[in-house]
Amino acid sequence: MADIPTLQPFLNDSRLQRGGMLQMQISKKGQAPIPIIVEHAKAGYLVVSYEANTTENLQLLGSHVRVRWENDASVHTVEMEVVQEQTVWPIKLLGLIPLSVSVEIALRGRQEPIAPDFIIHVPYKVMGARPSEERGEGVLLKFSPTRLVIGTDGYVAKGDFVNLSFSIPHFKQEIVGMGKVVEKNFEDSKALIELIFTDISKQNHEWIKKYYKMLQETASS
Repeated sequence: MADIPTLQPFLNDSRLQRGGMLQMQISKKGQAPIPIIVEHAKAGYLVVSYEANTTENLQLLGSHVRVRWENDASVHTVEMEVVQEQTVWPIKLLGLIPLSVSVEIALRGRQEPIAPDFIIHVPYKVMGARPSEERGEGVLLKFSPTRLVIGTDGYVAKGDFVNLSFSIPHFKQEIVGMGKVVEKNFEDSKALIELIFTDISKQNHEWIKKYYKMLQETASS
């Protein structure tokens, strides 16, 4: 018998308790993640709310969504189906049931970003930015399976969601995903931004992990 997806292992996490804040990614292409607040959580379902005015005419009933969060030791991804949707203006309430749950364990705790062995250019688009500021390009300075550190001349603010892509030369593989800017600093007039992945396909994530492992093994040999 197949395992039934459950939220039970995460119910003690503060982000899954009432008032906890998460990001919900929907399948609509180009849609930035929606900030949601946990209203109620049980092993088999999750009730969340968000501001209705953050999305225009968005109907999610029957849709599949993804909720993802991380800590220093692991990354959690839960694929969920929207089975209830109610508007109590200006708030929308969603009832979600888990379809699949994955947990990636960092065996040595948080995996620190390391430098690539090639110059890798990263074109990106900032979600919700003005047309004159939404597109830019940076250089990948460091990366880990969950984080990217990019140097750029473009305008990117902490908290922005960014669609990005880049190629891994060794595998001739293009990586496409979305990330959230969690840190921003300046060095020699360039912005250094650190992003965590909020949406990336399993296959692309595997390529990043493979490249990260290859560089680790090369450094230790």
